[in-house]
Amino acid sequence: MLRFTARNYARIAQAAVTRRVPVYAHWGITHRCNLTCKMCGIWRYGDENEELSVPQIQDMAAKMARIGVVQLSIGGGEPFSSPHLEDAVAAFLAQGLNLRVLTNGVPEGNGRNVVQGRSYFERMDRCIDMGLKSFSVSLDSLVPARFDYICEVEGAWDAAVRTMTHIASRVVDQPGALPTINCVVSNLNLEELPDIVRFAQDIGFAVSFLPVELLEDPKDGVRNWEARFIRYRPEMGIGAGEGAGQVRARIDRAYDTLLAMKAEGAPILNSTPYLEASRMYLKTGRFPPEGCDAGRLYFSVAPNGQFTICHRTVQQHLDFTDPKFEEYFHSAEYERRRMQEAASCEGCMRACWIDTSSMFRTMEGFFETARLTLRKRTGQPLTFEQAKARWARTDAAPIVPDAAAK
Repeated sequence: MLRFTARNYARIAQAAVTRRVPVYAHWGITHRCNLTCKMCGIWRYGDENEELSVPQIQDMAAKMARIGVVQLSIGGGEPFSSPHLEDAVAAFLAQGLNLRVLTNGVPEGNGRNVVQGRSYFERMDRCIDMGLKSFSVSLDSLVPARFDYICEVEGAWDAAVRTMTHIASRVVDQPGALPTINCVVSNLNLEELPDIVRFAQDIGFAVSFLPVELLEDPKDGVRNWEARFIRYRPEMGIGAGEGAGQVRARIDRAYDTLLAMKAEGAPILNSTPYLEASRMYLKTGRFPPEGCDAGRLYFSVAPNGQFTICHRTVQQHLDFTDPKFEEYFHSAEYERRRMQEAASCEGCMRACWIDTSSMFRTMEGFFETARLTLRKRTGQPLTFEQAKARWARTDAAPIVPDAAAK
């Protein structure tokens, strides 16, 4: 979500007029991760020796501020696997950027991601005390056994929900705070999506849905750049074991309900255009036809500082650590390369480009985002014990739901 300071208002206005200000950026601080989620393979590429030093992070923060970035999401891998996360939070906040940390919510080994003697929650509290208000936590099911199966770690559901309730207890009443659940929509959870929205609202969170992208063949990972980060998991594919009509019916039921809930004010972070695009992608496999603003409104940075216009493209630009990066970023050469890449991309379903572009192409997209950002929460968020008692589905629910197995 965008932080509305005077400087950022000016950048947002310029982006709305020109669509040439990179208001949103994603930086994977590390590819290391303590989970091996079934649809994700990024953990296989984690290398501490390729990650940026603190001075390099501080330099990158200053460069991002100068080129116009308003919102930065720090992801991974798992950001808390990096010993420099707190230094990064301090650096980007000092530059006036609105910051979000994307975490799986599952502390390493018996509840610790220890750096200098600080546990996972001590490190999280330190970030909050520095001014960090926004976190995204992954949760793909209200059935603990199903989520543990997806994460390939026993106890992942309990850990993630405990993290969410801890975050809510610290930030939910702070102006501008919008903690969010990231939920990957797959064959395993289509019927759960409306309840996941209700759960999010109950604990003081919003929710963002991302349609699953999977390899069609287990060997695709050696042929495709993007396939390094996704996996072959046919049981998660929409329509596994179903006829086409059944697939469409399940998808339509889920997304009709989500769109109705959003219209009634439910805390769904995705824009209406994104939800409709997600529905179409899940039903047809086709990406949205609209042009992408990658490299203009948003970009991506790898743990070693490599700059790409988005996560799908192969690195061919100057690194963020290069002293000439800013000059290059504003050059005709960069724009030529950017246009070639964007024109040749087959597309994707990442919310960063669809939702960010929607904000600057339509008044509906902008005001939907603004309303959710400014929405004031009422009532007290649930404790972990309350959340588990009210929402954990432990009544012998199968890993693959009956509706998906037919």
